[in-house]
Amino acid sequence: MSSFRIGFKKIYFPNIIFSLVRTPTLPPNQVAFRVPPNINKLDIRDYLFHVYKLKVVDVRTMNYGAKRPVKKSDGILRGKFTSKYKKAIVTLAEDFAYPPPPDKSEMEE
Repeated sequence: MSSFRIGFKKIYFPNIIFSLVRTPTLPPNQVAFRVPPNINKLDIRDYLFHVYKLKVVDVRTMNYGAKRPVKKSDGILRGKFTSKYKKAIVTLAEDFAYPPPPDKSEMEE
């Protein structure tokens, strides 16, 4: 008798959101992502390999702090609140081609 039963196999889905950042100044084999601050370099490499089958050569990360609005002398808050995030520059084994930007005229219809 097999120990496998239907419905009891654990399947883990990543609860991570990677945002692709278009950076025209990077070489063709590098890509920039905006990732949550709690993700480390090994998680980024593992995620891109297992989900998108990308061969990652190197990962560099930069942490950015939160920005808060500035209260001016007249009592009005200027600016807006942004949460902290991490930017990852990923070097791939092959050149990366950005997907075409979305057509805004198709979204309005």
